[in-house]
Amino acid sequence: MYRVALGMLRGGMPDPRSSDGEASPRSYLFDEAFHPVLDDCALQGSRSSSSRFPQWRLASEILRRQSEYDAVVTWGERLSLSLLFQQQFSASAKPHIAMMYQFEKANISVPLSLLKRNLHAVVTWSSVQRRALIEKIGFPAERVYLIRHYVDQVFYRPRPVPDDTICAVGAEMRDYATLKEALQGTGIPCHIAADHVRIPGKLRALGDRRVPIGEVGGPTCKGVTEGRLSLPELRDLYARSRAVVIPLFPSDTDNGVTCILQAMAMGKPVICSATRGQVDVIQHGVNGLLVPVGDARALREAIVALWNDPDKARRMGENARAHVEKYHTLEMFTAAVRSAAEALLDGIPAPEECWVGLPSR
Repeated sequence: MYRVALGMLRGGMPDPRSSDGEASPRSYLFDEAFHPVLDDCALQGSRSSSSRFPQWRLASEILRRQSEYDAVVTWGERLSLSLLFQQQFSASAKPHIAMMYQFEKANISVPLSLLKRNLHAVVTWSSVQRRALIEKIGFPAERVYLIRHYVDQVFYRPRPVPDDTICAVGAEMRDYATLKEALQGTGIPCHIAADHVRIPGKLRALGDRRVPIGEVGGPTCKGVTEGRLSLPELRDLYARSRAVVIPLFPSDTDNGVTCILQAMAMGKPVICSATRGQVDVIQHGVNGLLVPVGDARALREAIVALWNDPDKARRMGENARAHVEKYHTLEMFTAAVRSAAEALLDGIPAPEECWVGLPSR
C-alpha cells in the first residue's frame, strides 16, 4: 500500500464534518484517501505560519516531510507550481502528481513548460485542457490522467419543494449582464447567487479581475435579486429553481463545472453558454441546454422554454441526477485520484482519451 500525501491550501477555512451529508458537503472523505494531509494546519505554530505566500511555505513543508510519503498529490495551480520550483533544488524529491485544470494562461503555461521535468504526472478533469497540456506544453500523454469532476451527491440531492424561481450561481467568467438582458420583460424571478464576478482583465493571458456584482452592468430587471449565499441556503435555492443558468464569457477552461454539477445533483436542468471549455458534463437536450455565448435572445428562449414546460424541466432534471450518480459522485472522484497516483507509482500509463476508472460517455 503506497503512502500518498495530499497537499492543498484551504484558505484557512475549517472542514466541518457532517456524516449524514445534511449540514455541509463531505469534503473530508477525499482527505481520508491520503496520508499525510498537508494543508494550512501544517503551517500553524511554525516560522512559516504568516499569511503571506502560503503556497510557497506549504511547498517547503511538503518537501521537509517527504520521508513520510511515497508520492504527493498537490491540488491547485499555485501550490503545484511552488512545489515544482522548489523541487528544482532537491536531489531526492518524491514523485509529484499535480491536480490542475488550466494550462493555457501564460502565468501557468510558461512556468510549467520550464519546470515540467520535475512533474511526474497530472490529474485533470477537463478534456480540452488535457489536450492543451499535451499539445501546447509537450507533457507526455501517458502521464496525464483524465478524471471526472465531482459533487457531493449526498449534500446536493433532490428535495420535494415547489419550483417557483430560477437561479444563476458562481463568479468565474460569469456573464450576468447577458442574463439580465435575457430576463428583461419575462417576469421570471431569478436570484444571482454571487457578490462578485471574475472576468478577463486587460492582460487576459495573465489573469482575471474581480468586479463587484453591482458593477456588472445589464438592464435592471424586476424580480432579479443578487447576493452570495451560504451552502445550505444555496442548496435551498437550487431546490426551489426550475432551472439553473450558468451564463459564461468565452473560455477555454471548464468554468462553471462545480455549480453545474451541484445543480444537476439537485435534479435540476442547467442552461449554460456553449464555451470551448465546457464540454464534458452537459448533454444538450438531455440533462440541460447549451446556448451560444453572449446571445441574450437564445438564452431567453431556453429559459422561457423550461419555465413554461415544468414537465420537460423535471424530466431533464431527472436525467441530470442520473448522470451525476453514474459519473460524478464524490466517492468516484476520490477513488479516481487515488487510482491515478497508484497507477503512476506502478508504471501504468494513463488511458488515451479515456476517463480514469470509468467508461467514456
